[in-house]
Amino acid sequence: MLMRARSALLLVASTLFAVTPLIARTHVHYGEGFSVDLDEPYNRVLQVVKNVADDGIVRGSSEYRGSSDLYGASPQTSCDAFRKPPAAGTVIYKVRSGTIAPDHFEASNDEGMVAVRYVVQSLGPKSTRLTIDAVFKESNGHYLHASDGTVENAEYLAISDEIKNMEDKEQKARQDAAIAQQQETIASLQTRLDDESEKLKATVAREQQLQNQLGAMPHGKAGQVRTAGADLKSLPYNQSRTLQTFAQGEKVLILQQTRAWSLVQTAEGKQGWIYNLMLQVNP
Repeated sequence: MLMRARSALLLVASTLFAVTPLIARTHVHYGEGFSVDLDEPYNRVLQVVKNVADDGIVRGSSEYRGSSDLYGASPQTSCDAFRKPPAAGTVIYKVRSGTIAPDHFEASNDEGMVAVRYVVQSLGPKSTRLTIDAVFKESNGHYLHASDGTVENAEYLAISDEIKNMEDKEQKARQDAAIAQQQETIASLQTRLDDESEKLKATVAREQQLQNQLGAMPHGKAGQVRTAGADLKSLPYNQSRTLQTFAQGEKVLILQQTRAWSLVQTAEGKQGWIYNLMLQVNP
C-alpha cells in the first residue's frame, strides 16, 4: 500500500521523565486522532470504510483482560460524542454502547459508549484523505475520554488490509480475464489451423488422385507427320473442324489409334485426330 502520512502513523508518542536512575514514566498524547493521505480513489476508500464501519468491531480496545477488541458495535449516521467538528469530507460513525471502562481511553472508569468517527475526503482522481478519531463518552454525559491512538491505528490497519485484499482481487480478475482472452485467441487460431489443415489434406488428396489418373493413362508413341499440309481434326472424320495444318516431319505424340485415325498431341500440347496415312510411327 502506497501512502503519504499527513500526521504520525503511530499516535502513541512518549516522553520519558527521569524519576530515579532505574524508573521512567511514559507520557501519552491523547485525542490527537489519525490522518493519512492514500494513493487510492475516493470511491474505493469510502466503500472499504463503510465495510469496516458495518463489521460490528471496535478494534484496539476491550473491557476484559484477554481480549483486544470490542464486539457489538453498529454504524451510525450521526453521533454527539465528539467535541471537535469533523474534517471536510464524508463522515461515517461506528458506536459501541454499554461499554465498561474500555482500554486505551484516558481515565475511563465508568460505563458508556465508544464512538469511532471516519472522514473520507477526495484530494484528486487517485488521492484520498482518511481521518479517524475515537472517544469514550460516559452514559451520564458528563465526561468524554480521549483515545491514546490505539483504536484509530487498529481501525486503519483493518481498512488498509481490506484495500489491499480488494486490489489483489481486482488484479487477479484482470489476470483471469487476460488468460481467458488468450485462451479464446488460441482456440480461434487452433480452429483456423484445423480448417487449413483439412483444406491442405483435401488438396493433397486431389493431387494424388490426379497423379493416379495420369499414371493410369496409356503412354503415347512417338511419331511424325509424313506429308506437308496434313490436317489435325477435332474428331476422327474428314468433315470435322480442322484445328491446325502440319508441316512435313513435325513430331507428335500418338496417344490412341483406330483403324483409320490416330489421336495425337502436338509439341504445344494441342490434341486432335490425324489420318493414319499421313502419320509415321517412329520405331
